[in-house]
Amino acid sequence: MPNGIELTFEELIQVPPLTQLLPNTMVASQRYGILRSMSKGRGMEFSEVRAYLPGDDIRNIDWRITARTGRPYTKMFREERDRNVYIILDLDPAMYFGSQGQLKARLGALIAASCAWQALEMKDKVAGMIILGNTPIRHQPGGMRKDVLAFIQKIYDAYQIGLRRKSFDFNIGDGLKLLVNHARPGSVFHIISDFYRLDDNSMLYLRRLNKSHTVRTYQLYDRIEVNIEGSGTIGIDTGSSQGFISSLDSNFVENYRRIGLHRIHHIDRILSETSQRNICIDVSEALSKANKNQDRE
Repeated sequence: MPNGIELTFEELIQVPPLTQLLPNTMVASQRYGILRSMSKGRGMEFSEVRAYLPGDDIRNIDWRITARTGRPYTKMFREERDRNVYIILDLDPAMYFGSQGQLKARLGALIAASCAWQALEMKDKVAGMIILGNTPIRHQPGGMRKDVLAFIQKIYDAYQIGLRRKSFDFNIGDGLKLLVNHARPGSVFHIISDFYRLDDNSMLYLRRLNKSHTVRTYQLYDRIEVNIEGSGTIGIDTGSSQGFISSLDSNFVENYRRIGLHRIHHIDRILSETSQRNICIDVSEALSKANKNQDRE
């Protein structure tokens, strides 16, 4: 049964599809959104122009050629081949936080692995970047099982290193900057983070990516970041400092909840504007679902 902190290489290999990995509430709310679009099939790319035939979709008429020739012509499309799927995993120290048993970084690693296996199944090429330390860990596009295994090995190694890291300067915006001018048009981006270090540069590069690619974001948060549960004094260790918060002061608890919800909703609103779809995920709910799934086996 997952303990919420340790992560094994076997878990990353055997990770279930996102519909089984993520909380039921999220899956239900996105049933006709992100999860469906990930498995509905491949995109289409332009192939050629030919004379319009009865029954062709009028939305595909090429009006420029039609006007020039005086005869209707339609654009033809074919199924995309060798689409690149970029998986960006943020392992900032803030991601190594969890109050209910599961670290945000752990769920992020599982989501990244699940996206990689999904891409391989769809015959796409898997590429990626892991934000860790001052130099990102990059993975070049590859469409073979060995390429996915190599990427998963990088995820596993980076996760273990991150457990011992306290701080670094490189953030997700810096990683996106490296990719924005090099990614093949029409690529898919899965970006996994708590986005607490989302800044103006990050938003700029997200918008630029979203113009030429399909961008999907996974916003991870811990329940205690929006609501203090229990009674008494709760110890907090950020990795660089330690402190306590009290759940006995009702005014403090209410202000804490209001500020926490505002931060989560603010990030969600930004990501919804700069990506095709943002999924906001409570990591403790995801761990609870994983435990229930294992109990059934």
